[in-house]
Amino acid sequence: MNARRVKCLTLAVAAAGAIVVALAAVPAAGATLTYTGSVQMARGTYIFTQPTSGYFLFNGLSFASGPFTLTASIPLIYQSTPYLSYTGVGVLPSGGTESSAVSQRQGREPVVLPEVVEYKQYGVGDPLFTAGLRLWKESAAAPAIELSAQVKLPRADVDQGFGTGRADYSAGLSLSKRLGSVFLFADAAYWILGDLPELELQDAWAYGLSVGHAFSGGKYALLASYSGYTEVIAGVAPPSSLGLGFSVKVGAMSSLMLNAAFGLSESSPDLSLSVGWSIGL
Repeated sequence: MNARRVKCLTLAVAAAGAIVVALAAVPAAGATLTYTGSVQMARGTYIFTQPTSGYFLFNGLSFASGPFTLTASIPLIYQSTPYLSYTGVGVLPSGGTESSAVSQRQGREPVVLPEVVEYKQYGVGDPLFTAGLRLWKESAAAPAIELSAQVKLPRADVDQGFGTGRADYSAGLSLSKRLGSVFLFADAAYWILGDLPELELQDAWAYGLSVGHAFSGGKYALLASYSGYTEVIAGVAPPSSLGLGFSVKVGAMSSLMLNAAFGLSESSPDLSLSVGWSIGL
C-alpha cells in the first residue's frame, strides 16, 4: 500500500471515528430509526460483447440523532454473468474471474469473454456502512454541510462477481440548499478501492449534482441528477450517468421513490430502474 493510500485511508478512518465518537455523546432522546430498501434492475453490455442483467434487493437500517446518522445496508444480487463486480462505487465491468482479459484490453475494443455455461446467479453482496455528521445547518445565506464516511466490508463471493474480496473506504462532503420549492445537492467523496487478484482498481473521486422541485407542500418531488467518477479501471472510461426520480411522502416518516438512470459511459449500465422505500419505525 503506497503512502498516498495510507494517508487517505487514515483520513477516512479518522472521519468515521470522529462521527461515531460525536454520536456517542448525543442523548438518544429524539432519535429515529428507519427501515430503508430498494429493488433495482440494471442492464448493459459495458466493455464486453455480451450483455449482463443484474437485479438487486437492498435492505438496511438508518439511525439518526440530531446532526448524526448511521446507516447499514446489504444487497441480495442476481446477475446473468459473473463478469461484473460490486464495489463501493457500484457495479464495475471487472471481468470477474476473467479480470486478466480486462487488464490486457487494447484501446477501446470490446473484451471477448467465454460464454456462460454454468453460473450460480444468486448471492449476497458486501455490507455497506455509512456514518454522517452535519457540520453546518442550512441558513438563509449558506447551505447545509455534511461530512460522511463509508466502508464496504468483504463478505461476498468473489468468484461469482458479487464482490472483490477486499474492503473499500471513503470520506466525503455534501452540500444541500433549499430555495423555496427548489432544492439543490452537491457531493464529492474519495474512495479507496480494494483490488481484484488480477486487476488493479484505482482509488477514485465520486461526485454528483442534483436539482429537485417539491410539489403539494413537499408531498411530491421530482429530481434530476448527474453522477460520475474519476478513472477506476485503467483504459476504461469511468462510470457516469444521468438520473430522473420521483418521490412521494407516505405519512410523517415514510416515503416511496422511483428512479431511472441512463449510462453515459462504457463502464455504466445502459439503463437502471429502481423502486425504493423508507419506513419510520
